[in-house]
Amino acid sequence: MQTKDYSITLDMMRTLPFRPFEVVEGDTGNILHVTLLNNGDAMDLCGCSIHVAFASSSGFSMQDETSGIEKTAGTGTFDIALLPSAYGAGNVSADVQVYSGEHNDTLVTSTRFDFRCRKSLISGEIIHANAAYPPLIEAARVANEAAAAALAAAERIGTDIGELNVQADWSETDAAQDAYIRNKPAIPAAPEDVGAAPVSHAAQHGPGGSDPVTPILHAARHAVGGADALSPANIGAARLVDGILDPQESAVAIHQQTESYTATAADNGKDIWISSPSAATLTIPSQANTAFPDKTFFFVTRAGTGTLTLVPEAGVTLRSAGGRLMIAERYSTVLLRKLADDEWLATGNLTV
Repeated sequence: MQTKDYSITLDMMRTLPFRPFEVVEGDTGNILHVTLLNNGDAMDLCGCSIHVAFASSSGFSMQDETSGIEKTAGTGTFDIALLPSAYGAGNVSADVQVYSGEHNDTLVTSTRFDFRCRKSLISGEIIHANAAYPPLIEAARVANEAAAAALAAAERIGTDIGELNVQADWSETDAAQDAYIRNKPAIPAAPEDVGAAPVSHAAQHGPGGSDPVTPILHAARHAVGGADALSPANIGAARLVDGILDPQESAVAIHQQTESYTATAADNGKDIWISSPSAATLTIPSQANTAFPDKTFFFVTRAGTGTLTLVPEAGVTLRSAGGRLMIAERYSTVLLRKLADDEWLATGNLTV
């Protein structure tokens, strides 16, 4: 695949000169190789999210790691596949924004860089000027006129090409009218028309005309005390207290441990508390040894004074920011999520 590649170096704290470059409007093969520095040193982008904001004649737009931005192997380097939809012809300004922190709540923005987008020679005006364009317009006009003439002729000779605004009329008795309803059913007029005896309702009851069965109140059909026999749990509903969801319904179950522990599929959605006074480990076994369901997640809390380290079993990849796998402090909680079989992500207060 042929591409046009451009390279620039940006510093988060100072403006660096770079060679101006120009792209062509509509091109999809423009690749921008960016090296990002922090006061002269390559910036560590591990665990960070990268966005690029563009301002041009077409307005403002944004690209991120889901739309053309990809981190590369070098420290502080990434590629931008410049999308034609991100800018218009003319001068384009762009800012690189780096989000970091546990919740990507810290934002730093690089020095702005500019480039030019040249308008493509292929445009609607050129198509209109092409010698083939006028004959196409004339052919379309002739076709439209022919279709209109055919519809008018069909109307004159009474051809049935569909009727509009015709509504059925129950009272219409002339079978020649469009509103006449064919095979109209007869409406019962007397009890005997539907097989009922022509007598009053009370006469069908027991002596005296009263119902032989006494109606039972709804509450009397419930359990003792008139309460419903079914509870919310019987039908999978959440329990409410004074119209508000009971906190116990959404609470995370705590799984207490006092020493090193190996996670199981039953820990999905739980908080594993390890209260050990000495060094302990939380082991993530392989998928072959423990069949974790897709999208399994659980929390791990260091509740004891001893250190607590996350340990992947052989064949398991455990990803974390900076490769840190030790829970930093007592009462810190981290989240482990299964990304794929034998691939996990750990986020939270971790240290080396």
